Amino acid sequence: MKKIYVIKTKYGTFKVAIWLDPEDRAYLVQCINLPSIATFGKTLLEAKKMAKDAIKLFCECAIHDGKVVADDNGMIKGKIVRSARILTLVS
Repeated sequence: MKKIYVIKTKYGTFKVAIWLDPEDRAYLVQCINLPSIATFGKTLLEAKKMAKDAIKLFCECAIHDGKVVADDNGMIKGKIVRSARILTLVS
């Protein structure tokens, strides 16, 4: 059965689903709102640690590439650049 856990990182708070795969005898992890993040651990504690490391690495890579990361609470990390436009009104 999948259980939802909250993983806190310096990039925010993220929910992950963790379940035991009886065939492999490992805890599988899937980040709910960042589905490209998946990992596993031999124990529940190790699975949570691996999830935290995977989320941290994902966020660092995204921010390095100039992207913005939002956690499950809507907190944004990364550099937001706004450009100003000058409008000229002609009458």
